[in-house]
Amino acid sequence: MRYRRFGQSDLVVSEVGFGAWTLAMGWWGEVEDPAGLVHAALDSGITFFDTAPVYGEDGAGEEMLAKILGRTRDEIVLTTKCGYDISAPRIAPGHSERPHDWNPAGVRRQLEESLRRLQTDHIDLYQLHNTTIDPIRADDLWVELEKMKADGLVRELGVALGPAIGWVDEGVEALAERPIVSLQTVMNILEQEPGRTFLAQPPVEEGRAGIIARVPHASDVLTGGVTPETEFAPDDHRSHRRQQELLDLLDKKTHVEFLAGPDMGRTIGQAAVGGLLAFAGITTVLPTCTTEAQVREYAAASDLPLTPEERARLDEVWDGGFDGFVPRIEPVFKSSV
Repeated sequence: MRYRRFGQSDLVVSEVGFGAWTLAMGWWGEVEDPAGLVHAALDSGITFFDTAPVYGEDGAGEEMLAKILGRTRDEIVLTTKCGYDISAPRIAPGHSERPHDWNPAGVRRQLEESLRRLQTDHIDLYQLHNTTIDPIRADDLWVELEKMKADGLVRELGVALGPAIGWVDEGVEALAERPIVSLQTVMNILEQEPGRTFLAQPPVEEGRAGIIARVPHASDVLTGGVTPETEFAPDDHRSHRRQQELLDLLDKKTHVEFLAGPDMGRTIGQAAVGGLLAFAGITTVLPTCTTEAQVREYAAASDLPLTPEERARLDEVWDGGFDGFVPRIEPVFKSSV
């Protein structure tokens, strides 16, 4: 495992992180042995663990992660998030969001509750969770966040964009106007925007902030887990991908398969992670894992970096529009602006 730093902070993390949301959610398939996944991550050299209060009912995901991590807390970089009122019902049935609470006092309470559930006295990286533009522009909120840092409860601040892909203005403004060391976004080698836009922002190019890339496998298109016949169940989070969108991603996948195979020494899943790590501005990648085998496979991608020639060819594929590929459906970027 290799390691990178978030900007100029003291936070040094593994190039491949562990997204803990699958442990308590069941939205990507059931995890039979949550502790096994976490220990597989630790054994693979993973030091970056990402969770949030909304993962599981009543903060169950944070409590579960804390129990499993146990005495390894001081050996890892732990991040959780703020913004959602986890006591409120979801806005709509199914996999919808809960209401946000960005009131400074409310965010302070959220932090205190996370510290209790995580059994720790500080959060290494505290991220605004799926924020719209208003909290990014709310000076009183950022005054409170800075107080949390001054109080020693939070080491660094970040912004996690979502749900779904987009939020370009939100990410650009957060990087330009707020003291963050990380920006989390959906990015994979088939869907490189708006990730490339964020990577081109001065705070990232100048090494003052880093990108956390999630959904690196394009909802399992880049693991081999999706075929033209795949239909996800309604309670599977991947079902938000429309069939035409999956078919478009499968067509684009054929243009990046040169990165994987026995001759290359990588699986397509490892190539997906390595393709993102080829960007200097990406600090860490968060694969979605439900088995120990997946954790170990994707973690190993850190030691299988792309060659300069492979990176150049991957750029050519992107710049060439995947050899003139014509999408069945145009991607829509989410925005609150």
